[in-house]
Amino acid sequence: MSKIKDVERNIEVIAGQVAAQQMLMETIIVEAMRMNAIGEAQIMALLTQGMEVFERNENMTKHETFGAIGTLTSVLDTIKRAKGAKLID
Repeated sequence: MSKIKDVERNIEVIAGQVAAQQMLMETIIVEAMRMNAIGEAQIMALLTQGMEVFERNENMTKHETFGAIGTLTSVLDTIKRAKGAKLID
């Protein structure tokens, strides 16, 4: 197997791990909101501030910023879906 194929497969494995970690993070946040351990206002403020920090961070590449903001946006989408499904208020 070529070195390039090895690297591609390793990247795919890491991408799968990151996707699973994101799913777990979203599940934990929704569960914390369901249990009233964290309020919607607090998590929305945290996510919004996080997005602003990533946008202003000059040490991150455009792709890193895109990935970071995409992850936080995914959390917002998960919260909206959970609210739509009446899992949280």
